[in-house]
Amino acid sequence: MLESELIIFDCDGVLVDTEPLTNRVLARCVSAVGWEVDQAYSITHFKGRNLDDILIDVEAKLGKKLPGLMDEYRRQMYIEIHEFGVPALGGIHELLDALDAMGDQAPHRCIGTNAPLEKARLTLGGSGLIDRFEHRDGSDRQTMFSAYEVGKWKPDPGLFLHVAAAMGHEPEACIVVEDSTAGVIAAVAAGMRVIGLADLTPVDDLAKAGATQIVESHHELVAEFNLSQ
Repeated sequence: MLESELIIFDCDGVLVDTEPLTNRVLARCVSAVGWEVDQAYSITHFKGRNLDDILIDVEAKLGKKLPGLMDEYRRQMYIEIHEFGVPALGGIHELLDALDAMGDQAPHRCIGTNAPLEKARLTLGGSGLIDRFEHRDGSDRQTMFSAYEVGKWKPDPGLFLHVAAAMGHEPEACIVVEDSTAGVIAAVAAGMRVIGLADLTPVDDLAKAGATQIVESHHELVAEFNLSQ
C-alpha cells in the first residue's frame, strides 16, 4: 500500500489524453520548418519537456533561428483542442472517486504541470475534471500549479518543491504521478516518490528515470493506493 499526505498529478498524459493531439501538432509544425519528424518521434523526444528547450533542439538541428515556431504550434494546438476536445484518461474518474470515498482520511491532491494554466484549465474543463481539483468543498485554495508560475520546468525539481511548500507538505510526504521521463526525474530530484504511468512512455524509460513504481493504468493505481472496496 502506498501512503502519502499529498498526491501531485501531472496533467497532460496523466489526467487528460492530450499527448496524441499535442505531439501530432508539434510534429507537423516542426516538419513544416524543415525537420521531418512524426508523432512517434515527438512523443519519444519532446513529450513532457519545456517548449523553449524543444525550440533550442530544433534550431540546432536546422542551423537557424525560428522565433515564430512555438507561437504557431500553440495557435494550431488550441484550434485542435477547441475543435476536437481531449478526453479524460481511462480510470481517472474512478481513482478520484475512490480517493473521495476516503473522506477526511484522503490525501490532499493537486496538479503540477509544465503547461500554462490556460491550457490546463481548457483541457480539464472539457473532460469534466477541473471541478475535481479546483474549488472542491467550496475552498478557494490553489490546487493547480504551472511551471510558468515558478519559472522552472521539469526535469528541474523546482515546480514540485514549490507545490509541496504551497500545499503545506514536506517533499518526502508526497507522491507524484507522472507519465514522462522529465517529470519522473524532477520528482526524484525533489525527494518525492513517483509513480510512472506507462501509457506512451516505455516502462524501461520510466524505470531508468527513477520511478518508484510503474503502472499501466489508473485502475492499477486504485490497487496501489489500496482504495478498492
